[in-house]
Amino acid sequence: MLTEQQFREEIKVFVEKMRENKLNWQLKENGKYARESHLETLSDGRNVSADVHILYNSTYQVPTLWFNYFENNGTPIPFDTVVRDILKISESEESDSSIRQRISHYEHPILGVLYYNIHPCNTSNVMKELKTEKGYLISWLSIYGQQINLKMPDFSKLQ
Repeated sequence: MLTEQQFREEIKVFVEKMRENKLNWQLKENGKYARESHLETLSDGRNVSADVHILYNSTYQVPTLWFNYFENNGTPIPFDTVVRDILKISESEESDSSIRQRISHYEHPILGVLYYNIHPCNTSNVMKELKTEKGYLISWLSIYGQQINLKMPDFSKLQ
Protein backbone atom coordinates (compact mmCIF):
# COMPACT_ATOMS: atom_id res chain seq x y z
CA MET A 1 0.00 0.00 0.00
CA LEU A 2 0.94 3.59 -0.53
CA THR A 3 -0.21 6.61 1.45
CA GLU A 4 -1.49 9.63 -0.43
CA GLN A 5 1.49 11.63 0.80
CA GLN A 6 3.91 8.97 -0.50
CA PHE A 7 2.03 8.95 -3.81
CA ARG A 8 2.35 12.74 -4.17
CA GLU A 9 6.07 12.61 -3.39
CA GLU A 10 6.68 9.75 -5.83
CA ILE A 11 4.51 11.19 -8.61
CA LYS A 12 6.50 14.43 -8.49
CA VAL A 13 9.82 12.55 -8.80
CA PHE A 14 8.33 10.28 -11.49
CA VAL A 15 7.22 13.22 -13.65
CA GLU A 16 10.64 14.86 -13.30
CA LYS A 17 12.34 11.64 -14.43
CA MET A 18 9.96 11.20 -17.35
CA ARG A 19 10.57 14.78 -18.50
CA GLU A 20 14.36 14.20 -18.25
CA ASN A 21 13.77 11.27 -20.64
CA LYS A 22 11.83 13.54 -23.05
CA LEU A 23 8.46 11.94 -22.28
CA ASN A 24 5.38 14.13 -22.14
CA TRP A 25 4.30 13.66 -18.49
CA GLN A 26 2.92 16.60 -16.49
CA LEU A 27 1.73 17.11 -12.94
CA LYS A 28 -1.88 18.26 -12.75
CA GLU A 29 -4.14 19.70 -10.05
CA ASN A 30 -1.25 20.68 -7.76
CA GLY A 31 0.26 17.20 -7.84
CA LYS A 32 -2.95 15.20 -7.45
CA TYR A 33 -2.22 13.27 -10.64
CA ALA A 34 0.11 12.95 -13.59
CA ARG A 35 -0.95 13.12 -17.24
CA GLU A 36 0.62 12.00 -20.48
CA SER A 37 -0.72 12.22 -24.02
CA HIS A 38 0.51 10.81 -27.29
CA LEU A 39 -0.70 9.53 -30.66
CA GLU A 40 -1.53 5.91 -31.43
CA THR A 41 -2.00 4.47 -34.91
CA LEU A 42 -4.93 2.13 -35.47
CA SER A 43 -4.78 -0.86 -37.83
CA ASP A 44 -6.62 1.16 -40.49
CA GLY A 45 -3.87 3.83 -40.40
CA ARG A 46 -5.82 6.48 -38.47
CA ASN A 47 -4.00 8.39 -35.76
CA VAL A 48 -5.88 8.80 -32.49
CA SER A 49 -5.02 10.71 -29.34
CA ALA A 50 -4.20 8.76 -26.19
CA ASP A 51 -4.70 10.37 -22.80
CA VAL A 52 -3.22 8.56 -19.76
CA HIS A 53 -3.52 9.61 -16.12
CA ILE A 54 -2.04 8.22 -12.90
CA LEU A 55 -4.26 8.95 -9.91
CA TYR A 56 -4.24 7.86 -6.30
CA ASN A 57 -7.08 5.55 -5.26
CA SER A 58 -7.78 6.27 -1.59
CA THR A 59 -10.03 3.22 -1.16
CA TYR A 60 -7.35 0.73 -2.18
CA GLN A 61 -4.42 3.03 -1.28
CA VAL A 62 -2.66 2.39 -4.60
CA PRO A 63 -2.03 4.28 -7.84
CA THR A 64 -4.49 3.71 -10.68
CA LEU A 65 -4.15 4.12 -14.43
CA TRP A 66 -6.96 6.01 -16.16
CA PHE A 67 -6.85 6.19 -19.95
CA ASN A 68 -8.86 6.97 -23.04
CA TYR A 69 -8.39 7.28 -26.79
CA PHE A 70 -10.03 9.89 -29.01
CA GLU A 71 -10.61 10.61 -32.70
CA ASN A 72 -9.34 13.96 -33.98
CA ASN A 73 -12.82 15.42 -33.44
CA GLY A 74 -12.84 14.36 -29.76
CA THR A 75 -15.08 11.29 -30.14
CA PRO A 76 -13.94 8.45 -27.85
CA ILE A 77 -12.74 5.28 -29.59
CA PRO A 78 -15.08 2.31 -28.96
CA PHE A 79 -13.85 -0.28 -26.46
CA ASP A 80 -13.68 -3.12 -29.03
CA THR A 81 -11.37 -0.98 -31.19
CA VAL A 82 -9.23 -0.09 -28.16
CA VAL A 83 -8.90 -3.78 -27.25
CA ARG A 84 -8.16 -4.94 -30.82
CA ASP A 85 -6.03 -2.10 -32.22
CA ILE A 86 -4.32 -0.50 -29.21
CA LEU A 87 -4.14 -3.13 -26.48
CA LYS A 88 -3.86 -5.84 -29.16
CA ILE A 89 -5.81 -8.46 -27.23
CA SER A 90 -7.14 -11.17 -29.53
CA GLU A 91 -10.37 -12.97 -28.74
CA SER A 92 -8.37 -16.16 -28.15
CA GLU A 93 -6.41 -14.39 -25.37
CA GLU A 94 -9.51 -13.35 -23.46
CA SER A 95 -9.72 -15.12 -20.12
CA ASP A 96 -10.34 -14.28 -16.50
CA SER A 97 -6.68 -13.24 -16.18
CA SER A 98 -6.74 -11.07 -19.31
CA ILE A 99 -6.24 -7.33 -18.94
CA ARG A 100 -9.59 -6.94 -20.70
CA GLN A 101 -11.33 -8.43 -17.66
CA ARG A 102 -9.67 -5.90 -15.33
CA ILE A 103 -10.53 -2.80 -17.35
CA SER A 104 -13.47 -0.80 -16.05
CA HIS A 105 -15.28 2.13 -17.62
CA TYR A 106 -16.09 4.73 -14.97
CA GLU A 107 -16.44 8.43 -14.49
CA HIS A 108 -12.97 9.91 -14.12
CA PRO A 109 -12.75 11.11 -10.48
CA ILE A 110 -11.38 14.54 -11.44
CA LEU A 111 -12.57 15.17 -15.01
CA GLY A 112 -16.09 13.79 -14.52
CA VAL A 113 -16.18 12.06 -17.95
CA LEU A 114 -16.01 8.37 -18.83
CA TYR A 115 -12.50 6.92 -18.92
CA TYR A 116 -11.14 3.40 -18.78
CA ASN A 117 -9.13 2.29 -15.78
CA ILE A 118 -7.36 -0.85 -14.68
CA HIS A 119 -9.30 -1.79 -11.59
CA PRO A 120 -7.05 -1.44 -8.51
CA CYS A 121 -8.45 -4.32 -6.44
CA ASN A 122 -5.44 -6.63 -7.02
CA THR A 123 -2.73 -3.98 -7.15
CA SER A 124 -1.73 -4.29 -3.51
CA ASN A 125 -1.25 -8.07 -3.84
CA VAL A 126 0.79 -7.67 -7.02
CA MET A 127 3.02 -5.08 -5.38
CA LYS A 128 3.55 -7.26 -2.26
CA GLU A 129 4.87 -10.00 -4.55
CA LEU A 130 7.39 -7.53 -5.99
CA LYS A 131 8.62 -6.77 -2.46
CA THR A 132 9.58 -3.25 -3.40
CA GLU A 133 10.29 -0.67 -0.73
CA LYS A 134 11.85 1.94 -2.99
CA GLY A 135 10.42 3.27 -6.20
CA TYR A 136 6.88 1.98 -5.66
CA LEU A 137 5.39 4.04 -8.48
CA ILE A 138 8.01 3.09 -11.06
CA SER A 139 7.75 -0.59 -10.08
CA TRP A 140 3.96 -0.39 -10.34
CA LEU A 141 4.07 1.31 -13.72
CA SER A 142 6.55 -1.22 -15.08
CA ILE A 143 3.75 -3.78 -14.67
CA TYR A 144 0.59 -1.79 -15.32
CA GLY A 145 1.93 0.57 -17.97
CA GLN A 146 2.97 -2.23 -20.27
CA GLN A 147 -0.56 -3.64 -20.13
CA ILE A 148 -1.81 -0.59 -22.02
CA ASN A 149 1.34 -0.31 -24.19
CA LEU A 150 2.52 2.83 -22.45
CA LYS A 151 5.84 4.01 -23.81
CA MET A 152 8.38 4.26 -21.01
CA PRO A 153 12.15 4.45 -20.69
CA ASP A 154 14.22 1.56 -19.34
CA PHE A 155 12.92 1.25 -15.76
CA SER A 156 16.17 -0.23 -14.48
CA LYS A 157 17.81 3.15 -15.10
CA LEU A 158 15.09 4.99 -13.16
CA GLN A 159 15.31 3.18 -9.82
